[in-house]
Amino acid sequence: MARSDINPILRRVDHLAKEIEVFVPIETKSIRFRADLAGLLVVSIAATYESCVKETLMMYAAHHHVKFGNFTQRQFSRLNSRISISDLYGYARNFDGSVHQRFSDLMSIYKERYQLALGIDPSRSYSQILSWRHDFAHAGIRNTTVEEAFATHQLAKRVLYAFDKAFSGDLS
Repeated sequence: MARSDINPILRRVDHLAKEIEVFVPIETKSIRFRADLAGLLVVSIAATYESCVKETLMMYAAHHHVKFGNFTQRQFSRLNSRISISDLYGYARNFDGSVHQRFSDLMSIYKERYQLALGIDPSRSYSQILSWRHDFAHAGIRNTTVEEAFATHQLAKRVLYAFDKAFSGDLS
C-alpha cells in the first residue's frame, strides 16, 4: 500500500485541527473549552491511527488473497486506539519477517533523520499522542493544547508511514 492510501485518513486530522482554529481561535477567552477540544483532538488522532493500521493490514492481506483479507478484517475488527509501537512491531512480525525487518529499518531511519533535524524521535511523539488520549479519555485530564497536539501528530504520523511502507515493500 502506498503512503497515499493512508494520507486521506490522516488528512481528517488536518481538517479537524484547522476547523478548531477557525471556530475557536487561540485568542479566545474559552481556555477550558479549547483544552477540551485539544483532548478531543488527541482522541480523534489516536482513532485515526487505528484506522491507518487496520487499513494497512487489511490491504496487505487482501493483496495476497481475498480469504486472507476477510480473515484479517475479522481478526482486527476489535483493534482499539491504543496501538503501541510494540504492537506495530508485533503485527509486522506476525504477517511476515521481512515486513518486520523493513519496519524496523524504516523506524531507525526516521529516528535518525528527525533526531538530527528536530531532536525528537517520532516513536516518542506517537507514544505521547497515545498517552494524552488515555489521560483525556479515561480521566478527563487536559494536558496539551490544540497546537501542541497537532505538532506532535505531524511527527508521530511518521510511524504510520513507516508501518505502511514496510507492508508495501517501499524503503524510500
